[in-house]
Amino acid sequence: MEPESTAASGGDTTYSWPPAKGVAVYGVAITAAMAVGYAALYVRRSAKFRSQVVGIIPARYASSRFQGKPLVPILGKPMIQRTWERAKLATTLSQLVVATDDERIAECCRGFGAYVVMTSESCRNGTERCYEALLSLKKKFDIVISPTPLQLEEDLEQLKVLENGYKMKVIKVDHDAHGVDTPEDVEKIESLMRERNLS
Repeated sequence: MEPESTAASGGDTTYSWPPAKGVAVYGVAITAAMAVGYAALYVRRSAKFRSQVVGIIPARYASSRFQGKPLVPILGKPMIQRTWERAKLATTLSQLVVATDDERIAECCRGFGAYVVMTSESCRNGTERCYEALLSLKKKFDIVISPTPLQLEEDLEQLKVLENGYKMKVIKVDHDAHGVDTPEDVEKIESLMRERNLS
């Protein structure tokens, strides 16, 4: 059954109901555009209230066990690049930086598009390097530090963060971590990556 049509005159213009198909489509398009506009405004406003999270990758060339470790190739890519690429997958990060005191590492990182913060050589460990990099960013961030599972609790340098009155959150993950601490470990990790098709 066809819906009834009504017409109204206003001066020289005649209006009919239901409206022509083109007018209905136009109305839907305007409504959709308004919805998109409101959604964009909501996203922009809610972004102000979201936590700002920075990921800082400390990278040092000098080492007593493995000199130049960040630059060692693992299946053709420098270790630092692999670290950067995995960290970039974290959707919660507002910013990701590499903190280093070595120009060779900085040059390598800039080559694959990483943002690099140069730190002083006086940093005694990764925690101090991260803190110095954070200060140079001049932004307020929530700090997340991931400890190495192979260290004993009392050996964790990150405990210095707690000793100095900062809050720290540790998250237990459901996968094994494999360290690369000596040149011999590179071959083991490459074998594991091939086995798991992670090249």
